[in-house]
This record gives sequence, C-alpha cells and structure tokens, in this order.
Amino acid sequence: MEAIIMITDVVEKLILTIMFGLSIWSISIMLDRRKNLNSLISTDEFQKIKNLLTDNGAHFSPQKIETLKKYVSGQNTYLSRAFQNVLAAPVQPEAIDRVTQAYVREERLKLERGLAVLATLGANAPFIGLFGTVLGIIRAFAYLGSQSGSSAVMSGVSQALYATALGLFVAIPAIIAFNVFTQNIRKLNSQLDTLKDLYVAQVVGRTEVR
Repeated sequence: MEAIIMITDVVEKLILTIMFGLSIWSISIMLDRRKNLNSLISTDEFQKIKNLLTDNGAHFSPQKIETLKKYVSGQNTYLSRAFQNVLAAPVQPEAIDRVTQAYVREERLKLERGLAVLATLGANAPFIGLFGTVLGIIRAFAYLGSQSGSSAVMSGVSQALYATALGLFVAIPAIIAFNVFTQNIRKLNSQLDTLKDLYVAQVVGRTEVR
C-alpha cells in the first residue's frame, strides 16, 4: 500500500505540473495569435476596398484602381497585402485566381501557427486531468486500506479533483480560442474572395467588353 501511495502521489503531482505548464503554453499561443491577427485586421478595410472597387454604384473609373493601388500599398494588413498581389497580376480571371490562392496558401501557415496545439489541448487536456483524478482516487483507496485516517483519504480525493479542474481550465479556453481564431481566419479569406470576385467583375469584365 505504501508503494502505491508513493507512486500515485508522485505521478499525480507530475501530471499537475505538466498541466500547469500546458496552461502557460496555451495562454502564450492565444496571446501571440491575438496579437498577430490584430496586426492583420483593420475594421473598415474591407468596406473601404469594396467601395473603391464598386465605385459606390457609379460608372467604373480607372482612376479608382489607381486610388486602390495607393491605398493598399500603404497598408500591411491581410487584405491589402493580398490585393497588392492581385493588382500586380495579369488582368485575367485565371491568373487572379492563381495569385489569390497562392497568397492564401502561403499565409495560412502563418495564420494557423499554434492552432493545432490549441485544438489538441482542447481535446485531450480533460483526459490528462481525468488520469490524474483516477490516480488520486486510487491513492485515496490505498489510504483506506492502510487505515491512514479520514483526513488522508479526503486529501487524496481533493487532490484528485484538482487534476480534473486543471484539465478543464486548460481545455475550455483552448477550444474557445481555437474556434474564435479559426472563424477569424475564415472571415478574412471570405472577405478576400468577395473582393477578388468584385475586382474580376469590375475590371476584367469591363476590359473584356471593351
């Protein structure tokens, strides 16, 4: 019994330490992703580019494209950098699509850095905490077998519950952050597709008509 108590106590404390380290890792990824996305997103940029492309319902004007070029060249956000590539591409739908897809593939690795870790923690941290809980219950029963007293048993049970709580503390914010960041990335790419299609319709379509 003494060996079981000692082994489970050491392993459970090791699990608690690991879970604490994972929580720090998770928080650092969240802060880094938040900072990265904030630097790439401008609240009014999508509408600004859209207005320049559609010319607010007026007839298409090449001068608007020059204004758009000046606007995006002065920005370092996701949509502006994408449109810098789009505007430099040949005025052909296939070429514009390829340029856009290449940009999205290149930037996806940067945007999604660390998200796999958040998803993994969100899915598995509760099970790690549950393993620590199981060890704590085993130790509590070992205390009962060795007749160590109710205080020792309650200590084992309470420490076991700490493992479960810490596992949930790591998992819940991680999965929420993963969903939020994934949604933001999808929104960015959806906005880019919308603006790209508007550009093709306004510029390429009118060029072909001429």
